[in-house]
Amino acid sequence: MPNNRNLHKVGSGKGMRDNRINIGFIRKPHGLRGYVRVEALSDSPDRFGNIERIGVELSDGSREYLKIESCRQEGNSWLMKFLEVDTSEKAERFRSAYIQVSEEDIATLPDDSYYVFEIEGCSVFSTEGELIGIVKEVISMPANDVLVVRMSKGEAMIPVAKNIIVEINPEDSKIIINLIPGLI
Repeated sequence: MPNNRNLHKVGSGKGMRDNRINIGFIRKPHGLRGYVRVEALSDSPDRFGNIERIGVELSDGSREYLKIESCRQEGNSWLMKFLEVDTSEKAERFRSAYIQVSEEDIATLPDDSYYVFEIEGCSVFSTEGELIGIVKEVISMPANDVLVVRMSKGEAMIPVAKNIIVEINPEDSKIIINLIPGLI
């Protein structure tokens, strides 16, 4: 196992309301029977096969709750059919919508693993208690993920590696790092 902490992608973060998590994006209708083509926004796209009911946040910000009638993987995307959506015209209204689940319904991760949405917005401190900045985003790189930290004077890129990251505490929105020479 590499010397990294594990960060897991789940969508583009939280939905606008109600602690909903984006796990998929509806690209467009597919065929004539009401199917939609869905892009997974999760490291665990196979989870679509186990979901019965989802929230859908439409491009205008409104939200609906739908039951999934069928779902199957096709290449890098999924074909999904909602109950009572049986024509391409009915499916068209879901174009560019996000598929969401409640925060309580996301998969449980092993120890030392975190969802990216839990990390973004956390305050980063040195082991001496000095505030370094706020996590703006997480970038996936081949060797390990990298935290992009907004500081008072610019940004820093901090590798998510066990010799640098001392503690991640999403509940307190806090990350503690070793300030090794040349890091910032």
